[in-house]
Amino acid sequence: QYDELAEGVGKKLAELTGAEWGLISAGCAAGIKHVTAACVTGGNPEKLIRIPDLSGMEKTQVIIPRYSRNAYDHAVRNIGVEIVMVETAEELAQAINEKTAMIYLVSGHNSEKGQPLSLAVIAGVAAPHAVPILVDAAAENLTIPNVHLEQGATVVTYSGGKAICGPQCAGLVLGDKDLLMSAWQASSPHHGP
Repeated sequence: QYDELAEGVGKKLAELTGAEWGLISAGCAAGIKHVTAACVTGGNPEKLIRIPDLSGMEKTQVIIPRYSRNAYDHAVRNIGVEIVMVETAEELAQAINEKTAMIYLVSGHNSEKGQPLSLAVIAGVAAPHAVPILVDAAAENLTIPNVHLEQGATVVTYSGGKAICGPQCAGLVLGDKDLLMSAWQASSPHHGP
């Protein structure tokens, strides 16, 4: 039974990594897409099956720092969201509104501590608004405890086929249990995107 298997895997990944929960996806991009769907729909299966038609939905925007735009943000855009780009903490604060589903960023030099729009700065701005932060760490080594979750990310995604050296078609998603349980609904065998 796939839902029972996912529950068991989530618990085991939490034990192994120290994250609240875990999810295996069909690659990092799939994990990004599932988390975006969860942030847009709030786990509502009626909304999930409407993706990418977001008409009438409340959460339809994703904020991305300009330095994080990349070919893989197609996994975010594929859900049908409007992308809002920001370059400073001030722009980020102004961009957050009732339509903001999440903030997406790629880990790397620009997201490190001490940078103007680092993960820590983004988390500080987003926390009062309860906006989830997804960090794409596809090519990074998995750290335990997870450095991105410690700095304020809600969820972090990894490629199974890069630094983890597992199957190329595997992804690892770690973070907030409620959000990952909603993301699981967007994954096979469920009827999601």
